[in-house]
Amino acid sequence: MSMKSKLTKSPLDKVLGRIDDLDEVNLGILVQRLARERKLLETVFDVIRDGILVLDEDGLLTYSNSQGRRLIGLKEGQSEKVFLHRASPELARALGLGRNKAEPHPEVVVREMRISYPEQRQIRVYAVPIEDTSSATHKDSEKKVGLAVVMTDVTEEKDNLKAQIESERITSIMDLAAGVAHELGNPLNSINIHLQVLQRSLSQTENQAEKSKKSLDTCIKEVQRLDGIISHFLKAIRPTEPNFKKINLLSILEETVRLREKELSGKKIKISMEAGVKEPMVRADVEQVKQVFFNVIGNAVDAVPEGAEIRIVTGVDDEHVFAQVVDQGSGIKKENISRVFEPYFTTKKQGHGIGMMIVHRIMRDHDGEVGIDSKEGSGTIVTLKFPRKSARRNLLESPPEKSA
Repeated sequence: MSMKSKLTKSPLDKVLGRIDDLDEVNLGILVQRLARERKLLETVFDVIRDGILVLDEDGLLTYSNSQGRRLIGLKEGQSEKVFLHRASPELARALGLGRNKAEPHPEVVVREMRISYPEQRQIRVYAVPIEDTSSATHKDSEKKVGLAVVMTDVTEEKDNLKAQIESERITSIMDLAAGVAHELGNPLNSINIHLQVLQRSLSQTENQAEKSKKSLDTCIKEVQRLDGIISHFLKAIRPTEPNFKKINLLSILEETVRLREKELSGKKIKISMEAGVKEPMVRADVEQVKQVFFNVIGNAVDAVPEGAEIRIVTGVDDEHVFAQVVDQGSGIKKENISRVFEPYFTTKKQGHGIGMMIVHRIMRDHDGEVGIDSKEGSGTIVTLKFPRKSARRNLLESPPEKSA
């Protein structure tokens, strides 16, 4: 044997060479030792809190520990000849199973996601590709690539976070109440002063009629502003449980744009709708979603100059139905983006600072997400994501369809 062939021997070749040198007794001892070590590893894996799955290139489960089986809804001993896309379609999609084999597999998959079967859970997934090197005849380009998947159940962590958010909400309401008291004071003082002027004017000659009318008009405007502040305040501190129904997100958007028609025509603003899907359906509360779009579109209208265009883009991905409101307005300063959802924070002269707080709360109650990308002077993109609900299929043993 040449020096080159010795240097290129794989670890497996070396082990097999040693096995060939063993007699029957020593071979039996080695087999027993390997069996004990395998049993020890399986015991260790079964007591850890993380779920572990090993998949071959077709998504077939070749190993799973007890926590892994529990998270994807399999019973003890049921993991043999089970394809992941049948056991947990949501997880299979997240891992990119069923893709074209010609496409390179991502080096690492790290994501947090919600699964609906066997129960609603929030899990954190870490997956890395593993190569099947058991056959010495495989060339590098022909090596079969499977996946090692580690799943961490973070449901309790998320529930604790929700409890913390609720506590922070109560604190925010207290801050909100103090802000409301301050905001109510200004228009009330203005009303009081103008009413006094009006009272004195009416007691004098008729020449004061025009001055009295101006004071009266000011009072009416201040009362209207006061009414708006109180209305927003009540919506913020008395949220109602969502009344979930299957709704067409595009229809709600179109209706909301019609509600803003007067403002849009007044500033000669054009709204362009880009629908990535004909009927983006979600389960949501119609009135609350309408409030979300009303607030977000209103902010875009306030941010752009006269004659500008606002784009509204809708679409779907594996996990969400989304809507984006895109404007090329004044944008938000970098240091202010993190404060957008704070109660009573606003960059507008006549803003109440409650609108985006309401948006954030409604999206949270819908298990959705709201994201803001903005650059001062360039505009803002507000992305609203609503979760998709998918039905679970019970077929467990047929292989997934491959992309052409």
